[in-house]
Amino acid sequence: MSFDQTFSTVPRHPLSVEEEIAHLERIVPRWSDEGGGSVLGQAYWRKRFVDLACYPELTPTQHATVRRMLECVNTAI
Repeated sequence: MSFDQTFSTVPRHPLSVEEEIAHLERIVPRWSDEGGGSVLGQAYWRKRFVDLACYPELTPTQHATVRRMLECVNTAI
């Protein structure tokens, strides 16, 4: 199975969406603020955020958080 393989969006429990956002909020600033990049690379993180942004369960606040973090990923060195 390829990393880039696309799966249909499966509804997630609101708690798992919240946990995913919390995880990304902890991880991404660590490398984007330091300019050191990530071992997984910018494309990996961008895909995680884009996939998360597609979940219909996101509240407007969650969606805004995901968009803000995606901008950090897009501007990371």
